[in-house]
Amino acid sequence: MSEAIENLSVILLTLRKKLTVVAAVLFTGVVLSFQFTGPLIERMKEDLLPEGAKLVYVSPLEVMMLKLKLSFIIGLLLTLPFIAFYAYRAVSRRFSLRNPIQIGKSQFLLLSVAALVMFVIGASYAYFFMLPLFLDYLYLNAAGSGVTATYSIFKFISFAAAGTALFGLIFELPIVLTFLTRNGFIQYSTLVTYRKHIYIVFLVAGAIITPPDVLSQVMVAVPMVIFFEVSMVVVRVLGVKHKVSQPDHSSASRVSERS
Repeated sequence: MSEAIENLSVILLTLRKKLTVVAAVLFTGVVLSFQFTGPLIERMKEDLLPEGAKLVYVSPLEVMMLKLKLSFIIGLLLTLPFIAFYAYRAVSRRFSLRNPIQIGKSQFLLLSVAALVMFVIGASYAYFFMLPLFLDYLYLNAAGSGVTATYSIFKFISFAAAGTALFGLIFELPIVLTFLTRNGFIQYSTLVTYRKHIYIVFLVAGAIITPPDVLSQVMVAVPMVIFFEVSMVVVRVLGVKHKVSQPDHSSASRVSERS
């Protein structure tokens, strides 16, 4: 665990040095995507709003703040590959003295394409399957109580966008965990040891992005747990081929004695 914390500090130090690049990419993504947030909101409203429900805005700046939030989410997603690259380079340099594994450009390109494909699959699953069922369930539950469903446009679209992005990232767990374990950055045993802690993180994430009721939180957290377990199976099958080689202190001492 102490080694994981030490590696995290190295990553954070590297990202701080590259903060200008990350900030520039984030700012560019926010500015460019802001131009398309209007049609995006209309598209999401048509695809996800349950029939019979209505959207309203309750403050003058609500729609503008929604556009800014969507732009920030898109900009952040565009920034994540740069953050992942700098983090990978920082950790690989740290392990280069002990771990001779070298990741070629072709392998890194393959990982990037696979990560993009898995993100699209996860986002599509959330947007076209999970969210419509989930939102329809919430609407019917409210309608069954005799309540007219009138949603704040900011909260409704924010919830849909956050859920779509979150599941896109969750679907990348098998790639990320397999890459980390095969290259010795993290041990499979560590994932097993802290499995319950990861479950708690998923429950907290479900509580953040869902309305404040237990059923909604569980409906979001349970798919996260299931996909994490799928990732664990993938990691166990494809597992660690290379272990971090520790320096042989006994050999070094014998050499020094001979000299």
